[in-house]
Amino acid sequence: MYKYKTMLRQDFQNALKDPMLLLITFGPLLLTLIVRYGFGPLSEWIASISTFSLLSYSSFITVFLMLLVPQLAGIAAGLLILDERDEHLIGIYAVTPLMKNGYLAFRLILPTFISIIMTAVFLLFSGVSQYEPVNIGVLMLLVLETPILAMFLATFAANKVEGLAFSKIIGLTLLGAVFAYFVPEPWQLIAGVFPTYWPAKLYLEGIADNQSASKIMIFFIVGLLLHLLLLQQMFKVFWKKIEQ
Repeated sequence: MYKYKTMLRQDFQNALKDPMLLLITFGPLLLTLIVRYGFGPLSEWIASISTFSLLSYSSFITVFLMLLVPQLAGIAAGLLILDERDEHLIGIYAVTPLMKNGYLAFRLILPTFISIIMTAVFLLFSGVSQYEPVNIGVLMLLVLETPILAMFLATFAANKVEGLAFSKIIGLTLLGAVFAYFVPEPWQLIAGVFPTYWPAKLYLEGIADNQSASKIMIFFIVGLLLHLLLLQQMFKVFWKKIEQ
């Protein structure tokens, strides 16, 4: 247990030294608070000066923002791995009792655990999401994106600078929410290549008036299989990378 405490202490020190990393880490909580206490007044203000109703798009705002939470956790984990790879620390961890397996487990399990908590907090307390049983499935899909994104950054970015550039590319996957909400079926399935499409679609189907249990189950199963496949492939490529 001591070996993990040491890494946890180092992570805390890194976060204090890097304001951007600190913002990414606590961004989901800040996002929840802003939406909770700012969405209502902002909606009223916009309605008072125009005919536009922000409340009409609360479901889209929910799916868009909830996708940011695991992304922030995954980006933070990926940047930490890149930092340690740049400093050649991964090789050092490999010859300690922690070993590479322990190192990778810590680097992926901790941010995934944080993602579970932060995503659940957003869905429960943001004030814009609806409480539906399907949210459990949505949460399962969302938290799988955290280790996928962490390994994506650590695998394909050569260093932390490139990692920051790749993190902006990751933001394009939010198009999954845009397609799920605005594009009619079956054309929206084009965005099915983005893992973000499936939790967004699952949530929207779960709150729909004419929701179908079988359709919801299909979206959940397909989304889960896609996320597990991506996770397996990212793990395989990442492991080869750190073995070099």
